[in-house]
Amino acid sequence: MDFAMEINDPIHGFIGITETEAKIIDSLPYQRLRRIKQLSGGHFVYPTAEHTRFGHCIGAMYLAGLSGRRLLSQMGLGNQNLQEVRIAGLLHDIGHGPFSHVFEEVLMEKRGMNHEDVTEWIIIKSELGDLISAGGISKKRIADLVRGRQKTKKDRIMSGIVAGQIDSDKMDYLIRDSFYCGVNYGLVDIHRLIDSIEISKDYEMQYDIAARGALESFLVARYEMFLNVYYHKTVRSVEVMLVKLIDAADRVLEFTNFSTPEEFLKLDDMSLISRVRRINPTESDDAKEAAKMVSLLDSRVLYKSAFEKVIHTQDRFVSKILTKRKVRESIQDEIATIAGICADEVIVDVPTLPSVPYNPHQLNPMEIRIFEIIDGKRVPHNLSEYSNIAEMMKTYLDVIRVYTFDKNRAKVGKAAREVFQELPDTALIHM
Repeated sequence: MDFAMEINDPIHGFIGITETEAKIIDSLPYQRLRRIKQLSGGHFVYPTAEHTRFGHCIGAMYLAGLSGRRLLSQMGLGNQNLQEVRIAGLLHDIGHGPFSHVFEEVLMEKRGMNHEDVTEWIIIKSELGDLISAGGISKKRIADLVRGRQKTKKDRIMSGIVAGQIDSDKMDYLIRDSFYCGVNYGLVDIHRLIDSIEISKDYEMQYDIAARGALESFLVARYEMFLNVYYHKTVRSVEVMLVKLIDAADRVLEFTNFSTPEEFLKLDDMSLISRVRRINPTESDDAKEAAKMVSLLDSRVLYKSAFEKVIHTQDRFVSKILTKRKVRESIQDEIATIAGICADEVIVDVPTLPSVPYNPHQLNPMEIRIFEIIDGKRVPHNLSEYSNIAEMMKTYLDVIRVYTFDKNRAKVGKAAREVFQELPDTALIHM
C-alpha cells in the first residue's frame, strides 16, 4: 500500500495516508469532524478533553490498518481489501451530530435514527461516495463494513476489525480519551492485542492465551473509563442539560428535520450553539428553555446528582426500560410529587452506551474467544475460563442517577430513594 502523506498523531505517531484517504480527509464532510467534540461534556470535568472525532477517526483507521495487515493476508486478501477496512475505520463516525451521542439521543427520539444510520446515508448519498468510488472502491461495501454487515464468512473478520468486540474504534478511543483527559485508566497494550489475533477455521477472531494480560487490561480499562469518565456524574450532568437544550431548541429550529446530507452536515457543536444563542426566549416556552440551558452551561451552573445506583447485571432489562422516555417521565413525576417540586426540575438519567465488549454473532455475546496450542493443535476457549477478571467483567455497568438543581438536592434524593427502593428484588441484584 502506497502512502501519499503522513499525519503526526500524538497517540500513534506518524500515520501514513493513501491518496484516496487524503481526499476523504480533505472533504467538507470529514473536515466537519474537527467541530464535533469526542466527549461532549468531558471538558467540563477534564479541561483538556477538547479533542474531536477528527483525530479519533484517523486513529481508528490506523489501527484498522494494523489489524488488517495481520489478518487479511491469512484469508488471501490483499491491498484492495485493506484499503476498504481502513476507509471504513476512517468514516465509522462520520454520521455523528453535534455533541456526538447527545444529539443522537434526540435524533433517536424524534426520528428513530442513530449515528450509524446517518453514517451509512452520508457515505452513500454525499460527496464522500463519489470520492470512494473514484478510488475504485464500492461505497456500499464501505457502508456494510461500518455497519458490521456480514455477507460472507470472511466478512466476519473484515467487519469485526471496524465494528467488532475489540475493534479499532474501541482501542483508539480508550487510549485517546485517557490521554486527553489526563487519566491513567485507558492504558492498554493495543499492539500486543493486535499481534495476538488469529483466525479460526470458521472465521472467528481468537486471541492467543499468552495475551491474557493485555485482554484483561482492555476489559479493566473499558470499565474504568466508563465509570470514571463516560459515566462521570458531572459529565453526565452536562450531557443531560445538552439533551434538554437540543430537545427544546429542536422544536423551534428543527435541527432533526434535515432531508439531505448537506443539511445534516451543516450541524456541528459550534453551529448548533450559535443558532440557539440567536433564539428569542420570549418566542415560546421551548425557546425559553433552550436559552436557559445555554446560560446555565455558560456559567457552569449544572444539575446536581441527588441519587445514584450502580448496577452490574448480565441483563439490560432495567436500563432498557428506563431509556424509554415515558417510563422516565413517569418516575420523574412521581419523585417530583413526593419532593413537592415541579416535574421539570427532576431528571432520571440512564446512559445508553454499552459498557462491555459485545459480539451479537456469538452464542455468548460477552465472551472473548482465546486459544492455546496443545500438542501442536489450536484449542479454543472462552477467556472467562482462564480469567477471573474476564468472568467478573461479563456484566453491563449501568449507572442510574436522578438529577436536580442544588436547592432541591436533599428532598429529591430522599424521594428518589423511596421510589427506587420499590424496584422488584430481582432488579436489585448487585446494586
